[in-house]
Amino acid sequence: MSTKIQQGKQPAPWLYLFGTMGWTYLFLGVVAFSGEGMYSFPLGLLTLLGGLGPAVVATLLVATGRWDERLDRSARAYWRRCFDPRSLSAGGYLWVFGLVLVLAGGPLIFDPEALGGGVFSPGPLVFLLVGFVFGALEEVGWRGYAQEALQRRMPVVWASLVIGVFWALWHVPLFFLTGSYQSELGLVTPEGAVFFAALVVGSPVYAWLYNKTGRAVLAVILYHGVGNVARELVPDVANWAEFGVEAALALAVVAVGWGVMSRRQDAQPPSCTRRP
Repeated sequence: MSTKIQQGKQPAPWLYLFGTMGWTYLFLGVVAFSGEGMYSFPLGLLTLLGGLGPAVVATLLVATGRWDERLDRSARAYWRRCFDPRSLSAGGYLWVFGLVLVLAGGPLIFDPEALGGGVFSPGPLVFLLVGFVFGALEEVGWRGYAQEALQRRMPVVWASLVIGVFWALWHVPLFFLTGSYQSELGLVTPEGAVFFAALVVGSPVYAWLYNKTGRAVLAVILYHGVGNVARELVPDVANWAEFGVEAALALAVVAVGWGVMSRRQDAQPPSCTRRP
């Protein structure tokens, strides 16, 4: 009896990954079949629910006991830990913003023609807000739950690539939503293929940053959210330039952090949770 109860309290990465896909596909599928704009009322509420899938499913699993109680004893504690500014050291913040600078500014080096209109080219405020909020909230689930759970079962780099594939497939419904960035790329196009590939190859960077900062979820929350905003603030560049920087960055962190990336992480609470 006690063994079964203990097993039931373990993280469930596969349930999370497939559950998140199902949640988002359900809500965004309704919006897509309606043919209406993704922000139109009341369908915009379904778009919102679909986009919150990664965070909602993680919260539900933690709340129902499919989590390591040494980390968080409740969903409330889970969210508090994810957004705790004390979980990141000064060096951790520097890593986050340094990587964002490379991510947003690097492609401009390889596509200098994009600078013809100036260094900054901010998009509409709504895109900045949506990019930051939804990008940040995604990481409550993708890395906060899935990466932590899956890297206990397989090497960090393999866990990150598995999550990267699910992360890419999770975006598929967005290609069918009127008004989305993905709908402008097209699903079966070179631009769409680069979009998917960039998500997969970029996933190890998130995994490396998560582990480099003592498995602080806030690090990847900021990296995703601020990274989305930074990309909106600079001029649009060629897709190949963005992908090239993502791939180079991923190769660099995997090579530098091979000692961590090549092995599983134990189930001990992350260092960011151990305070005197």
